[in-house]
Amino acid sequence: MTFKGHIIILLLLGSVLLLHPIECSSSLLAFDGSTGTESNVSPDNADKTILDSYTDIAIFEDGFIAVGSNGQIDRISTTGEINNCHRTPGARLNCILTIENHIIAAGDSGSVLISSDCGEFSKINCGTDRDINSLSWFNNMVIAGANRGEILIGSDIGELKRILLNLKGDIVSLSANTTHCYGVTNTGEIIHSGDGKNWSIFDFNEAYKGFYKSCRFKKVLVSENQISIIGVQEDGLPVMFYSSRGTVWTQRNLIYTDNEGVTSLLNDIPNDIFYDASQDRFILVCDNGKVMTIPGCTHCNKLFELGTENLNCIARNENSLIVAGKNNYIKLINL
Repeated sequence: MTFKGHIIILLLLGSVLLLHPIECSSSLLAFDGSTGTESNVSPDNADKTILDSYTDIAIFEDGFIAVGSNGQIDRISTTGEINNCHRTPGARLNCILTIENHIIAAGDSGSVLISSDCGEFSKINCGTDRDINSLSWFNNMVIAGANRGEILIGSDIGELKRILLNLKGDIVSLSANTTHCYGVTNTGEIIHSGDGKNWSIFDFNEAYKGFYKSCRFKKVLVSENQISIIGVQEDGLPVMFYSSRGTVWTQRNLIYTDNEGVTSLLNDIPNDIFYDASQDRFILVCDNGKVMTIPGCTHCNKLFELGTENLNCIARNENSLIVAGKNNYIKLINL
């Protein structure tokens, strides 16, 4: 099965975001002052004996598709209707990629599932038993990042080539634009490729030793003009770095001012990062229901909360934004 065509650029369609600001009215507020609707939903057919959590979510057709920690693949409409497409209890899925009408989901122990049009999912042998943590589409190839420095690449998902990089950690995230693909590890390494086949390795912690605190990275996002990385410092505090070319990295402060004028530092660990192109700002979704918006102004960060569940992933299409996380938590906001 060969996937061809252009990558579906996810999460770059920007518009207003609706959230509950901390210490504000409980009514829905959009960042431009407009209002919208939201819904909290969870699958009726979820296995309640196992703690389910959504781990990744992507745009699919006019809605979304999400994968989770208990092997679930759920299709979610813009009205909040959830249809379970597949479930393998106990088989954790970590990431999902959509390419036109094709769906690829991957997870622990080298598990890879493929489907067309969200029909029956077929399990394939991709040649590894290592946990696959991230999927990306770059240079007309599927690229998978796995534990212990392994990358899988190929235009045919059933015939992936294994590349072993000399890394200290696990590749936990990949992201690409049309010319560059970047990845990060949970031991502070940054990998880069211009073709998907040849990779360079940058040991961030070693290079910036004594300047920045040692970090373990969680996510990388490659937007049009910037590479952004989120993670956790050795002291347990969240951190964000950015670079225009991937050579020099600058730390972005995660300080915000609440409605009472008190300045505080974000303490909740970020799990995903989204670029809102229309507002030229980044959005972090974090543990404990926290969401931080990060515009170009370094003094204009805002913190919001969506309940108390840990938030793991975020996506949006033209009409809706969706945040998902622990306990099958979903916040769907119709814009």
